[in-house]
Amino acid sequence: MLVTNIVLETQPGRARSVADLLAHITGVELLSVEGDHRVHATWNVPDGQNPQPEGLSEVLRAMTEEIIDVELLVDEGR
Repeated sequence: MLVTNIVLETQPGRARSVADLLAHITGVELLSVEGDHRVHATWNVPDGQNPQPEGLSEVLRAMTEEIIDVELLVDEGR
């Protein structure tokens, strides 16, 4: 299983609305909302699928202008 840890920096006051958007992406689990500007989540992708984490970053940015920065940390060992 491919596991990608996601940290999103949002515009001030928009973390909760961005977290709500993440909830609609298959395999994304919300870990926490930090203050009003940061969201931590994990994206779990089953074996046999070949998603591109970089593509996820682009999709997230395209979903809303509320996202300022996306950091991804891939863990292929789970």
